[in-house]
Amino acid sequence: MRKDTEYDKLVAPYKNELRKALEGFVSINSVYDESTSDEANPFGKGVSKALNFFYELAKKDGFTATNYGNKVVEVLVGKGEKNITIMAHADVVPEGTGWDVEPYAVTEKDGVLFGRGVADDKGPLLATYYALKALRDNNLLGNYQVRFLCGGNEESGSKGIEYYFHTLKKAQPTLGFSPDSDFPLIFAEKGIMNFVASKDFAIPHVYSIKGGVAFNSVIERCEVEMDEDQKFIDCLNKNNENFELFDRNGHKVVAFIGKAAHGSIPWEGVNAAINAVKALGNYYNNEILKDFIRLFESPKGEGFKANRYNPEMFDNSSNLGIFSYENNHLDAVFNFRFINTTSYDEMSEVISKNCAPFEIKMQYGCDPLYFAKDSVLVDTLLKAYQEETGDYETQPKSTGGGTYAKEANNVVAFGMEFPGWKSNMHSPGEQVKVEQLEKGMSIYARAIIELGKKL
Repeated sequence: MRKDTEYDKLVAPYKNELRKALEGFVSINSVYDESTSDEANPFGKGVSKALNFFYELAKKDGFTATNYGNKVVEVLVGKGEKNITIMAHADVVPEGTGWDVEPYAVTEKDGVLFGRGVADDKGPLLATYYALKALRDNNLLGNYQVRFLCGGNEESGSKGIEYYFHTLKKAQPTLGFSPDSDFPLIFAEKGIMNFVASKDFAIPHVYSIKGGVAFNSVIERCEVEMDEDQKFIDCLNKNNENFELFDRNGHKVVAFIGKAAHGSIPWEGVNAAINAVKALGNYYNNEILKDFIRLFESPKGEGFKANRYNPEMFDNSSNLGIFSYENNHLDAVFNFRFINTTSYDEMSEVISKNCAPFEIKMQYGCDPLYFAKDSVLVDTLLKAYQEETGDYETQPKSTGGGTYAKEANNVVAFGMEFPGWKSNMHSPGEQVKVEQLEKGMSIYARAIIELGKKL
């Protein structure tokens, strides 16, 4: 990675500030919390606390800042009809299980920082913020406005940014980026929809099945509360299932253990709920559970005929993120992502048509995002990355991940995961290298200046 560029020198004095702010930011559990959600805290008190942390930081640093109802914080620098808009988020996915360190603290090991949010998106957010601060402090910004938006609901629907642009009717970006994915940048994002598959039916000997904490994460643990059945346990052992066994409420609980992964790449995880349903369906010869596996086991949507592929965006993906069976009622929440040669309307029709015997209800959806690789926005950001890193080989990517780029005009996702590095977003052990966090500041500072030249 290229060292000691002019932007490295520009941001160097801000390294300690960045680290201190990150420690405070990560210490806040900013998972969406319906139980503490009210008019004053639309996404729960933890998210409000995180938004106010950023708001107070910006105010302390002398920025013009506004907190719009604990939905989104706006930070403004400069004036002008044209703007550069940066969009990042303060909320995080639940910590899940399997951490070797405290998830809501920053722990450093061998030059790597661990903690929920260090990579998605609190670390990148602060790297961009201090890049902007360095530019402002050194009077390097031009005759345009830079607008930094910190949202509180990216991981569960992007309602904060939607409120900002559609309810408050704020001006759309002239050019912009979201530091919430991979370097060098993302030129295309798959469309996203959530749907729920429901069914009333009985599973003999089973009282409940529960797994998952977020629709956009692979289920890493699924607990089945059931009557004691040693032959079923023997069957699981024979098939080398990964599970734990304990008692609860006078019943046996079989906890199936999977592997977490981001919901956009479900094939990189092991879905514990799928394993639980498959084991129960086969052992008890339950046709509804067998139908569920036939339809929903494939992480590419093949079971309900929604698999699609093209060479730029690759495969559709289907992630079972939340599974609940209780009182003879099943609800399964899926996060489905689709390529740009199809549409929300087409995929919605296909899914609704092909998932019998389950009732399907659509919850949320947006079409894919696509920018030509030779567009001004893509070309400018790519060159900023290349000049700062010396990496001229890695090409712009498409992704199944959804970012704020879909919520506004003229915005793409730009970093901050570097090529060859796995940050474990949405998984235990989320991490970022210290040198990457610091280089991120340099890249974002250069990007803001270069975008300003295009306004």
